[in-house]
Amino acid sequence: MRRLARWLLIGCALFGFNAFAQDPVQGVFVNANTSQEVIDKAIDAGIEKMNFIKRPIARSRLKKTNPLYERIEVGNDGSQISVRFDAGKPVVMPANGSTVKWTRDDGEVFDVSALATGSKLQQTFKAEDGQRVNEFDVAADGTLTLRVTLTSPQLPAPVRYVLTYKRG
Repeated sequence: MRRLARWLLIGCALFGFNAFAQDPVQGVFVNANTSQEVIDKAIDAGIEKMNFIKRPIARSRLKKTNPLYERIEVGNDGSQISVRFDAGKPVVMPANGSTVKWTRDDGEVFDVSALATGSKLQQTFKAEDGQRVNEFDVAADGTLTLRVTLTSPQLPAPVRYVLTYKRG
């Protein structure tokens, strides 16, 4: 049995494959034909019960801050997790779930954190006016499912949507 284990380790080293250290939530993922309509419908459902004066303001702000990303790049070196959406600035967070400050390209500052467990990664953005939670889950075939939940005291209901990506 020891001899078999040793040969497996040698084989993995020779072929550049380390199954024991491979993080399934790492890599580049591209949009798998999801449309902006999925996000727009979720936003409309979340603001449906707002009064007619606030509703268009909320819709505009939510649409601006929730575009359909075509590409997601996730990295995890064991001490830091980074997530980059399209060509935006990467969000770099400690891998232990601690919160750090991060400034979005438009200047808004967030408290961000991330925690990876197995084939899942949870990333949380907190601001004064609300919170966004991204739940990344990678299936055995490499498909990435991104579940987004937006909450705010300003919203009558959470905004939730699901996007699908394939390994790129």
